[in-house]
Amino acid sequence: MLPSVFAILAIVLYVLLMLMIAVLLPKKVAVIVECILLIAVLAYLFIFLSFGQAMFLISFGATAYASFGFIIDRGKREKYLEVKRRLDDVDYIEMSMGKEMKRLAVDVILTGAVCSGAVLFLLFAPETYTVLKMFIGFMLITFFAKTVERVGNFSSSRVFWVPTEERLIILSQFQSRELPIQDLKQMSVESSPDLLKLHPLFTFLSSNQDYTSSFQRVLKLSFPGDNIYITLDKIEMWQELFSKYVDHSDKQKENLVLPVWHPTVLKRLLLKGYFASTVKGISAYTGLLLLLLWIGAPTWAMILFVLLWWGVNIYFSDRVLIAASDAEAVRSGHLYERAQAIFAKAGVGGTKLYLVDSPIYNGFATGMNIGRGTVVLTSATLQLPNNAVDAILAHEAMHLKKRDILTIQLARFVYFGVLAASVYLFFDELQVLADHILLFTLLVYLIMFLFPIYLSFVSQWTEVRADYLGGELLAGGRKQMAEGLTALLNAQEQDLDKQFEYSATLNNKSSMKKLRPNTNRDSWFWRFLEFQFQAHPPMYWRIMALTKQGKWSKARKRWVLDRFTESLPDFLRKNQNPQV
Repeated sequence: MLPSVFAILAIVLYVLLMLMIAVLLPKKVAVIVECILLIAVLAYLFIFLSFGQAMFLISFGATAYASFGFIIDRGKREKYLEVKRRLDDVDYIEMSMGKEMKRLAVDVILTGAVCSGAVLFLLFAPETYTVLKMFIGFMLITFFAKTVERVGNFSSSRVFWVPTEERLIILSQFQSRELPIQDLKQMSVESSPDLLKLHPLFTFLSSNQDYTSSFQRVLKLSFPGDNIYITLDKIEMWQELFSKYVDHSDKQKENLVLPVWHPTVLKRLLLKGYFASTVKGISAYTGLLLLLLWIGAPTWAMILFVLLWWGVNIYFSDRVLIAASDAEAVRSGHLYERAQAIFAKAGVGGTKLYLVDSPIYNGFATGMNIGRGTVVLTSATLQLPNNAVDAILAHEAMHLKKRDILTIQLARFVYFGVLAASVYLFFDELQVLADHILLFTLLVYLIMFLFPIYLSFVSQWTEVRADYLGGELLAGGRKQMAEGLTALLNAQEQDLDKQFEYSATLNNKSSMKKLRPNTNRDSWFWRFLEFQFQAHPPMYWRIMALTKQGKWSKARKRWVLDRFTESLPDFLRKNQNPQV
């Protein structure tokens, strides 16, 4: 049985207390205090509660620690204090921000609406759905952490301009930034905050830092890796000041944000709301499942409903993802012609091309190649050389050619289908196992642990194949694909370096750069995580694999072997270099 909502809230608040203590106390003292608090809560849980209840609460506590640890972080606290001290030593102009509580209220209401189905299921569904309730609890804790971050940024954010250094400084409890204005790539003004573009539950393939605090005009500043959105008083003055750092074509650009009752916005809200409640969250599924339980629908009807909905999701997945990313169709121009030539060569000539305004270097394919294949590129990706862009297009075209999007969906369905069938076939045995709470808990965690490994295997298989066969579509072959991946990774590294420079303290910048992806073979631990849990193999392996000649049958055997051998510690390997 799942612990009470009160018990879950209590453990989450306890974790928050631990994190705040760790941030406020000196580092060495904080480690000691954290250990004492951790031992104390573990002792209490296992002494006064059953083993199962204790394990459930530990799981919720770990989720809270991971979710809030990104917000209540010593590095962010140190950056906040460093920026405050820096402002004491320079001459600055504070950029006045109008603040209206209704701006924050709307964000909280949108989050609540997306979570409503999950909350109702958690409160009113039968205890037989304990495992599903546990996953819902994990999701709600993550969403709650995002809400806390938004509230903190809204209440604490202040913006300053340092003329002598030509630097924009954002002071915030959770997201302080120092932004050299020379790095500004683009600037525009929007008539008001676009809620469906800024709220994190309604966005996809974007990186937006939302500092808007009212419904007045918004200044959008595009820096490497991030779009910064700020509501400022006297916005024309700041627009005029910053315009000399960007192209003249962007100087007077202003985008009209339509009101929520406009038909176009209502359509976006419908599609983005569906995305938020089915992809970012599970409220749509749990809400309707609760409705079926309430009306007493038989089991076969629930299963049929799930299968039908799965089919509908597949059919509309391209429209939902395009709406979620606010992508716009590309119907002409040099990029369009190059893309269509690659799509035709791949045998997916009806594929549509879309472009999304995002500072992230990336792209994706969607649709099941049932006459509705779509490839989406980000605006940042177009800054790469044409040969690199063509390599990305060829990679995504091969995903459509091989129906990889459908393959991933089927893989998910097979896993949960086998799980459901196992529960049905071995229900009596599982009931007996439930009396041995330790074994039952270990079984649940084993299922949770195996799923990302299984899905990673399927996904990496499709990625390696898209690299290898996509290279055959290019004039430069697999060498061009390798060069395209290298250019993509180098661009990502440069943007990550800039982001570290903006947000890290002086003491942490060098250590944070070590966490970025690179073309070099990393230590065993990181190789293990990437090979066994990530959707893509490590980039060093992908690039090296493309430089080897041979048939796809040999390449896939190399990947299967290296997925295992590269995940081993170096002292267990006779050959310290990957097989590729």
